[in-house]
Amino acid sequence: MNLESADQHSVLQVFLSDTPEVPKPHSNFHLSVQGPIVHFQEYIFGDSTVKCHYLYGKNITVCLSACIMEDEKEIYTIPAQPIVTFHIQVSEYCLTRFANGQEQSRYTKGQCCLFWQNDHTLEYVLPQTESDYFDLYIRPGHLLDMADRYPVLRQFAMEVATSSSSDMEFFVDRIDQQLLDSIDEMLLEVKNFQVSEQRFTHLCECLLLQCMDIPVSVEPPPVCAVKRVFNSTFAHLEDDVFTKEQNSDLGIIARYYNRNQLIEKFYELKQEYLRLKQKRAESKALVKEVKVCFQQIMGDSADRLAETYFWIAQQLHEQKERFSLTEYEKQTVAEAITTVCNQSFELCTPGTHQLEFYTSYTQRPYAGDVGQEEFGRILNMVVPNLNIPLDKLDESKEGGAIIDQYLQDHLGFTPLSHFTEKGERDKPPKVVELYHTLMQRMTDELTITDTGDIQKSDLIRILDYAYQQNDIIMLLMFEIDHLTDQEDYVKSQKFNKISAWLMVLDETIENWYDQTCSKEEEQYSDLTYIYMRSGNNMKAVKQKIRKTKEIYDKMVPALLNVGYAMESQTKKSMFMLLAESLIITARNPFEEGRK
Repeated sequence: MNLESADQHSVLQVFLSDTPEVPKPHSNFHLSVQGPIVHFQEYIFGDSTVKCHYLYGKNITVCLSACIMEDEKEIYTIPAQPIVTFHIQVSEYCLTRFANGQEQSRYTKGQCCLFWQNDHTLEYVLPQTESDYFDLYIRPGHLLDMADRYPVLRQFAMEVATSSSSDMEFFVDRIDQQLLDSIDEMLLEVKNFQVSEQRFTHLCECLLLQCMDIPVSVEPPPVCAVKRVFNSTFAHLEDDVFTKEQNSDLGIIARYYNRNQLIEKFYELKQEYLRLKQKRAESKALVKEVKVCFQQIMGDSADRLAETYFWIAQQLHEQKERFSLTEYEKQTVAEAITTVCNQSFELCTPGTHQLEFYTSYTQRPYAGDVGQEEFGRILNMVVPNLNIPLDKLDESKEGGAIIDQYLQDHLGFTPLSHFTEKGERDKPPKVVELYHTLMQRMTDELTITDTGDIQKSDLIRILDYAYQQNDIIMLLMFEIDHLTDQEDYVKSQKFNKISAWLMVLDETIENWYDQTCSKEEEQYSDLTYIYMRSGNNMKAVKQKIRKTKEIYDKMVPALLNVGYAMESQTKKSMFMLLAESLIITARNPFEEGRK
């Protein structure tokens, strides 16, 4: 019996098909001096998918198969040459038999079996579920060589040498989780490092022998092991650029989608993202329209009321010194002071001295955030010729990036790592690769001035910021926004890159649903509510603002009278009653808008 392949330079190849016939055309891999070949193949059988990770060596081929079956289905392994098969059922179960035979074996999770397949076709009946299995395909000549070194294999070697095939249950045993983990370790080592043929064979032999309860010592990886060079850092995802939760999400995506399904799901999520983005833009545009309307009608009424509220706080601060207050009464006055300060700050952005006064009572900063647009406006006032584009400051990460980069450019500071090769080596490889890819496609956003200086657009500023911060999510979202309208670009990307797009889109959409309103949106929320409730009628908004202006204009003299009366108050009880009243009556100026 001829146990060896006629072509010793060709790898030991086993084909997978949903029919017993050898699929054509098929790949013909040939060995090189660089050690085992790493190959991934995705098979789509109707609505079912089988993903196979192959490691091709001189005498042994490894295949880890991940199956997502929409219904029970038969698939066939068809050897190109005679093989010995060592099968491990990693999860679930499968029914197995020779294609021409009648006897059927059932392998459950954790079971392993060794049998002489020769060149016969094997049929697997996979259940309607997820199942994983692992196969070692061994040249029969190499198995006979192993039998010379390990006597326990001699009986099986005799079967190989004298029979056309063996019983599929010639050897059946059960392995534990530790041995299953060792499979992952072997796959990662061969996938990520340039492993020699000798090392690969040693790892496969040790795995087979350990599963057969034969004591064997696995040699540690060589200290001088060289990492494999990939044409893209997205060829694998095993690094720290993503969080543990994100890596888990990527693993789920890789398992449950084939490439066509992945691209289809990407476009589906992108449409949802664009819909929400448009809705968000419309909402912000409405807030700005309402704000302009409010400012035109309100004039300086809100500012005068804000000043009056703060003056009341100062009056409370000064007048309390005239009375001997208990600790509880001091706390009540402090609460009244912070309450009217909050009312003042809701109407008008506080100044530095006002914030210092407020903090002296609260012992913590004012909780009302200054929005990006307001912050940009302040910077433009205090920093000459800064010229930050306020219309692009929308409370997003991109808006913050624009502020950051304008300040860096104006101050003439850019981190040294941005320019040096050493700096790139210190950065996550995926960040470096993606940044350069995006920059190469955004050259139109860079211009050279008459003085020879490079002038960059705000898009380049966003890219630079993401690069400096090692923000891979921000870079991926930039890529989605600006490059994925091109169908060819999407199709040219690696599976892992599209998986990352899917993951960040899902995160972004979820964050948008969970996102709280900005300070400006909250400030004008009641007016936008009136606008929508009235059938998009700005007249109703204007009417509400006029009524509010009337209230504000009446409140100013009333509060002034309260403040002046405080100065002439001689009874502590009346002073405390006044402070408590200010706390009780504090409310949102637009509160009645929802009633």
